[in-house]
Amino acid sequence: MNTTVRITPLSKFEIDGKYLAHTPSETLVEHANLTLDYFYKIISAKNLEMLIDNLIKKISAENFKLIKEMFINTIYLHDIGKKNPYFQANKMQNEYFREYFNRTNSTNHSVYSSDLYIGHYSKIYISKISDRGEKMKMMFVLYAFAYQISKHHGKLDEFENYKSSEIIPQKYWAHLDKFKIPHFEFYILNKLLFSLLISSDYYATTEYKSKIKFSNFGLLDKEQKGILRKKLDTYKNNFKNKTGINEIRDAIYDEAQNSLINNINKNIFYLEAPTGSGKTITSVNLALTVLEKITNINKVFYIFPFNTLVEQTKIVFDAIFGSSLDIEVINSITPVKEEDENVQENEETKYNKAYINRLFFHKPFIITTHVSFFNILFGTSKEDNFPLWQLTNSVIILDEIQSYDNNLWMYMANFFDKYADLLNIKIIIMSATLPKLDYFLDKRTNFMDLICMDKKEKFFHNHYFKDRVKIEYFKLPDKITIDELFEKFLEERPNYQKFLFEFIKKQTARDFFNLLIENGFKNVYELSGDDNKAYRHFIIEKSKEDKPIIMVATQVIEAGVDIDMDIGFKDISTLDSEEQFMGRVNRSCLKNHLKPKVYFFDFDDADKIYKGDNRIEYNIKDDEFKKVLENKDFQDYYKFVLNKIKKTQESFKGLETIYESFEKSIKLLNYKDMKRYMTLIDTQTFTLYFPFSLDISLYKNVSEFRNVDEEFITNGLLDGKKVWDKFLTLNKIDNFVKKEIEKSKINSLMQFFTFNILKYGSSRPFLGENINGFYYIEDYSEFITEDKKFDRAKFNRAKNDRFL
Repeated sequence: MNTTVRITPLSKFEIDGKYLAHTPSETLVEHANLTLDYFYKIISAKNLEMLIDNLIKKISAENFKLIKEMFINTIYLHDIGKKNPYFQANKMQNEYFREYFNRTNSTNHSVYSSDLYIGHYSKIYISKISDRGEKMKMMFVLYAFAYQISKHHGKLDEFENYKSSEIIPQKYWAHLDKFKIPHFEFYILNKLLFSLLISSDYYATTEYKSKIKFSNFGLLDKEQKGILRKKLDTYKNNFKNKTGINEIRDAIYDEAQNSLINNINKNIFYLEAPTGSGKTITSVNLALTVLEKITNINKVFYIFPFNTLVEQTKIVFDAIFGSSLDIEVINSITPVKEEDENVQENEETKYNKAYINRLFFHKPFIITTHVSFFNILFGTSKEDNFPLWQLTNSVIILDEIQSYDNNLWMYMANFFDKYADLLNIKIIIMSATLPKLDYFLDKRTNFMDLICMDKKEKFFHNHYFKDRVKIEYFKLPDKITIDELFEKFLEERPNYQKFLFEFIKKQTARDFFNLLIENGFKNVYELSGDDNKAYRHFIIEKSKEDKPIIMVATQVIEAGVDIDMDIGFKDISTLDSEEQFMGRVNRSCLKNHLKPKVYFFDFDDADKIYKGDNRIEYNIKDDEFKKVLENKDFQDYYKFVLNKIKKTQESFKGLETIYESFEKSIKLLNYKDMKRYMTLIDTQTFTLYFPFSLDISLYKNVSEFRNVDEEFITNGLLDGKKVWDKFLTLNKIDNFVKKEIEKSKINSLMQFFTFNILKYGSSRPFLGENINGFYYIEDYSEFITEDKKFDRAKFNRAKNDRFL
């Protein structure tokens, strides 16, 4: 970091060695210095100085030096409010302040720190700026930075409410437009500052309290990048057959790589390629190519909308890289990855290291969910913001982006564009059905198609993909009955071995499943969002056996699920869902001799299931969209969807358009509003826990069932009651970090016994007691089937009977 930046000594605030930051004996000066040391470590390791400088220059080139000094001193001066004698006396038990012991005055230090910070810079530096407008602008910047200090032990909220009772800040809001501060840039600069502040503070505090020094932030160097390249090339070369579909996959792989190299200065890349064309391997190659071509880029993130894709991709990466790549999966159901047992460290140190590795994403390859990703970009809590600086100078792969709430696409386009440009992030967006989000931008220079139009047509129209599955429209646009669908199934029954049905309502799927069972069909399996990971694995493995199988499912089987069926029947919904479903039939392109086909029919009302979805009116009841599906020309479809979204955003709600209201929240640094705007899943649920027993011998490929501790086993079965009892013992663990890690372990087993139900108003489940966020249902036999599935219909009937 540029050493010419002035660091304001704490002596300016009459702070000397008698003031403590942490017990028993760390002084405020020592903590400030250590926090600054960690800030500099992060800046150096992540190559951040140029990024921060460029951001600041966009705010004010004229006062660049002052803003940069204020930025860095936000870190250094964050705890100066601990000079509060009541804090020293009552929180630090500091003998120098005995006269203040047992007083009831406020011990708050965060807001006081921000007050001292404002007073210092406003009086000594900003007051000397001659231009009144620039002076007010710098005061606005100062208050924004001070707000980060005031919140460094809490969470971000509404900046406009900070010092709202004071007259001076209100003047800044009145003149905000005159400051001409680019609002996306200023929002991102402040988010980055908050992330760096709380991270540096956390590292420094942990080093003092736990005697653990941190220097490895999980970044890839040149040697590691070279090893990964060799591993990928070896893996790819092991596929000897370069003919047929593999020839097309190789062509897509090469075309995408060449386009990336020729346009490496772009930031956001579209990888639009057919289902089954090897997008995962192609994306890995693209990520490694970026790592090789841009030395500053040193980390890779894979972001998925479903945990099933997280699990599948981790398996692929392990097959490619083995032990050469340290990967961490970060989601709600994967245990915190602990340090090597062979390392000689005490238990507390191991727990602290593992927890902080998870908290700060200390691995070079991170696989996580879109919810986690959006929490980092737009969240307000410290936990959300800790890893934000890790996204800088990185590659981010976004898979199946069409699954994200399309009401957010216009917001996403603008934020992705800015985050990528300002923080040097290379984003690769991939899907077989890919909406081009730059449609919403005035300037689209940051985005690039890796597969150009003529090549895309060549690949999508290749017979391996275009003709892989024959499309049949069963009585469309008319509705059908379940009996008619059953008759069509009986008609096709002699011709195929592996059948797939998809319905858009769980109850319809259950009804059709029961109909098949009642008519004596064997090897019939139902798969829905109510099924746990073990059962899902079990069904997927069953589908790979060379035996007849009938799978009745909901939308959970659409995106990326590794099944390869002979024939499919699907209740229509959105066009991209139809294509994703088709990707589950003849996925390998090795079944052409069977003449695989997919029947599309209309049974349930999709507009009720997909309420508020901008895609639903453009469906295959219309001949125009049948042609889109048949020809794989999805951009023709997305033009309608994107235009509808844009029109909605440009419509007025009061005196402002919807999009103007969104931009206003950014301009006002309303972090709370941003979190609300950018929430991907806004459904409120209760979590039920059923303590049944599970025969884990049936689920050989489920990682959580390998080496299950005997304490959870009863008569050879995984005992849900014992898992629950272990969960309850977490309350006895005093050490917060140890409790969090043990919770992540037990959560990985609890997932097999939990099911979610929707919240309605202030009502709560009619059964069970709320214990630490779970409703424990002791008498569960009525609601859990022999296959250990949740009978939601019975549960709802029981609820209704209870209140009649």
